[in-house]
Amino acid sequence: MKLTKIFTLPFFCLSLLIITSCDPNDTSPPSTSTTEPVEGPFWEYEEASFVDVFGEKTNYEAHDYDNVIVQPLDNSLREDFAFGVDASMVDQVEKQGGVYFNKDGKEQDVFQILRRNGVNFLRLRHWNKPTDKYGRAYGGGDNDFKTNLRLAKRAKAANMNVMIDFHYSDFWADPDTQWIPKDWGMYDLSEIPGAIEDYTKDVLTRFKDEGVVIDSVQIGNEINNGMCGYDIDWNNLEPSFDQMALFLKAGIKGTKEVFEDARTVIHLANGGNTAEFETFFVAMDNRGVDYDVIGASYYPFLAVSLEDVLENLNNVSKKTNKPVIIAEVSWGFTTAYNAYTANTYSASYEDLGGYLTSEQAQATCIRDVVNLLANVDDSKGLGIFYWEPAWLPVEGAGWATARGQSYKYYGNDERSASYSDGLATWSNQALFSYTGKALASLATYKHIAEGGKNAVIEVSTKARSTTLKITLNLADHEKLPSEARVETNLDALRNKPIIWDEDSIELVKTKGSNKICNGILDGQYAISAVVDCIENFVKDPGFEKQGPTDAILEPWIVKSHTPIEDKVIKLDRKSDFRSGKTNLNWYHSSSEFTFDISQTILNLPSGNYRLTTYIMSVAISDLAHTKLNLYIIVNDGTPMTLDLAKSTYLKGWSAGYQECTISNISISEGSKVEIGLEGAAVAKTWAHNDDWELVNEE
Repeated sequence: MKLTKIFTLPFFCLSLLIITSCDPNDTSPPSTSTTEPVEGPFWEYEEASFVDVFGEKTNYEAHDYDNVIVQPLDNSLREDFAFGVDASMVDQVEKQGGVYFNKDGKEQDVFQILRRNGVNFLRLRHWNKPTDKYGRAYGGGDNDFKTNLRLAKRAKAANMNVMIDFHYSDFWADPDTQWIPKDWGMYDLSEIPGAIEDYTKDVLTRFKDEGVVIDSVQIGNEINNGMCGYDIDWNNLEPSFDQMALFLKAGIKGTKEVFEDARTVIHLANGGNTAEFETFFVAMDNRGVDYDVIGASYYPFLAVSLEDVLENLNNVSKKTNKPVIIAEVSWGFTTAYNAYTANTYSASYEDLGGYLTSEQAQATCIRDVVNLLANVDDSKGLGIFYWEPAWLPVEGAGWATARGQSYKYYGNDERSASYSDGLATWSNQALFSYTGKALASLATYKHIAEGGKNAVIEVSTKARSTTLKITLNLADHEKLPSEARVETNLDALRNKPIIWDEDSIELVKTKGSNKICNGILDGQYAISAVVDCIENFVKDPGFEKQGPTDAILEPWIVKSHTPIEDKVIKLDRKSDFRSGKTNLNWYHSSSEFTFDISQTILNLPSGNYRLTTYIMSVAISDLAHTKLNLYIIVNDGTPMTLDLAKSTYLKGWSAGYQECTISNISISEGSKVEIGLEGAAVAKTWAHNDDWELVNEE
């Protein structure tokens, strides 16, 4: 087997087998692993004993350091708790002219600033060879050994611990992308574990020879769907997990041969997915993978709640008896742009993530996540790593060059002519301003360790919205919502109860549009709602009642799809939904694909019906749908269809969701109907679907 063609499965991909393997009532030991947990402290930290060194430059930008609020934690943290950051961009930022300033406006080494603000751990992503054959960089920090050696030495000089995050790739690895390094591209699958072990050992030996002790090693990055060019086969999980275990054992062995005391981390994205984490880590334990720490990514704007993450971390730490860390987290402090930004975060994420956009919001978010870790059972919450707090938006410090983007999307740099160099994507989530000045939120770790700062009782300051737009499905017995969001004095958005008046409760018991309902939010804010009461006969019309993974469950059925070995259509909970927290997504990165998804509805009353759904898709271009039909079939008759594969409906992401409707559908009493979407598209064509309605208009 030659790994000459590597493809990846979609984000948050998970088989139904995973769900059925997790019995919540099973109290028997979930793992046959004989690995004993590491006793004593996992990490030890040096005191910040260095001498502060200042440069000549100054920065008089104003920030409200004195009045930032950091609430005390509910519980105490472990003494070995990691207050970490991933600051892998620093070397590239500084090469391009970026300068860092402490809160007093003095130029200072960024690692000294971080350490003085409570950071005790630096995480560095590590790529095998992030350049083309001429040595031209892929960007995103250019984090090869030479770059990371410079950064690690500076962190050690500031009395910080260092974690090396091996991606085992030449550029970013994540759930969507796990390209094999170019130099390993012709290896047989059986040769890759040896390559991982040798490479890990070689890199760490070079650090050791340079006098740099590596305190922790991450074996792969967000490896939910595979690693090092290998994709988990969700139709045949056991051999896939066997292979993943070989990879992980190899990386761990290479680590321990050089740094016996280094703690090894296995890291998955989707930190709120209990079923996925349990299945993966129990499988690794059952195969004797001797890792030390479980890492989870948690980005609040991906619509996963703190409660979901805590449930997952409690569950997986109990099942494995391993401590857990949040390996990546961030939040935005501004929505501003400069000439070198292409911000991923926007104000539209506020309602998804539960915070406003400000330095105070960052501080509250960080405190809430640390508090979550303080509440993991049996003191298993081991640490937090804020992602890229020092990524300044300066020219030449973007996320990927044209060559890097070619590798990211195709696994090679041969298509770089199709791209232009990227801009900074994360700078408005940093803990430094665009000019390099430390934000008030940077000191959150320090304030937490000191028991909080300016502690107050959290109170609401306003209703997030005083006018709501609601659609209630009487066929599904939906009622007026019991909660809505308020803004608080911590720049957070919290759910508070609504008390609806009796007239409003009665009003929404019958069909009708534009009904005005009134209530009181949080006991103090008068709110109103414009309510449409419909009888929508589609079950789970917004995909909100599916399982915890991205697998599509009944009443929706994937009738067919190609390529049959891949998952091209799935649930998406990242952000691009029209309502709720889930939508349907189709995409395939490397080949043409097809799909057909449907739902069957029985025993409809007679009437004249309307079928409506909403589509958001890449605009018609070379990334095209060759077919996209909305359809309804009544009593196995001839389908009624609406051709969506045209510019009327496919208008691009910025245009948002487009309404798609088939009207005048005559249905007789007791009929059976089938509704669905059938599509075909070229590689990299994407679309999202949400909010179905089948309503009787009589």
